[in-house]
Amino acid sequence: MIDKIKNLDPNFRLKVVSFLLAVVIWYMINYFSDPAIRMTVNNVKVDILHGEVIEDRGDVYTVLDNTDVIPVVTLQAKRSVIDKLESKNIIATADARDMMDDGSVRIVLTTDKYSSSIERISGSISNVLLRVEPKETRSINLDVDTEGRPADGFILYETAAEQNQVSISGPQSYVNEVGRAAASVDITGAERSINSYPDITLYNQEGIEITAEEIKTHKLHVNISSVKVIATIYQTKEVGITCGSEVPLAYGYKLESEPVAEPSSILIAGAAGILRDIDTIEIPAEDISQETLYTNMHKLLKIRKYLPEGVVLADDSQENVTVFVRVTLDTGTEEPETDQLDEQSGEAATEASTETSADSDTK
Repeated sequence: MIDKIKNLDPNFRLKVVSFLLAVVIWYMINYFSDPAIRMTVNNVKVDILHGEVIEDRGDVYTVLDNTDVIPVVTLQAKRSVIDKLESKNIIATADARDMMDDGSVRIVLTTDKYSSSIERISGSISNVLLRVEPKETRSINLDVDTEGRPADGFILYETAAEQNQVSISGPQSYVNEVGRAAASVDITGAERSINSYPDITLYNQEGIEITAEEIKTHKLHVNISSVKVIATIYQTKEVGITCGSEVPLAYGYKLESEPVAEPSSILIAGAAGILRDIDTIEIPAEDISQETLYTNMHKLLKIRKYLPEGVVLADDSQENVTVFVRVTLDTGTEEPETDQLDEQSGEAATEASTETSADSDTK
């Protein structure tokens, strides 16, 4: 190999040596002469100074189009200076006292060290755009949302928040954009009541969630961030409906069968200790009829009024119950005495008179 190098063209060897020497000289010149070089930093945050001058007059400002972040900042300085700078050393400010009529504020760029040695510093944008508007505060109702369903054999009876309203303050346009506030509780598979402290979520007028980043950017303030919520979970039980049989009957008539309710059973809900002792719900005879019956009848009743304290309907569609009473002649009854016939005839006449009067009123 050494013999091959020795046999190379002397001019070629000279060129190689010259190239290497040039590299060394270039490096030494750049190293010792400390040339000016550039440095770029991305996404530099702009601090808004003296924003209180806007807030002191009852207004609020928000930054438009993310202009408080400079996409690219370029610095030029000697290598010895650039080598000692980091992105955190770049300082960008905009003084609200210098805001123009169009809401623009000039950005000032500098560094927190070696600032006098910086030859040039510039950003890809030169102004922050501010939107100034009146500050507004309003209260809105706080809803409670639920996720999932309780375990089989249980229902969600009700939800209640410790506080039923929230106060929202900030720029007028953004405050008015808030359409709803809600706290959500997960009741999936629940077999007992739940106490929780969910975060409060805001929604706009279209029902779309307002994110935490949007709340921060739009300078919205909510007086509470979370709230205590109780989700009451009740056990369910199917029980029968019984009807009192002591309904008044005309002389010579009897019940063909016991009064019956349709539906004959309902689904109730409550605490397990209360449901344990309940097998039926009874409708008293006096609520079925207080008049002497001669014929079959039916009556629509609200079953809810007969539920024991602490018990509710598990299915509101079962609230209406119809009671049927079937009456027939009692063939084993002796002939009534004269005064009984007169009394029965009087009652029948009274009923007929009442029906006639009602018909006349209707006409």
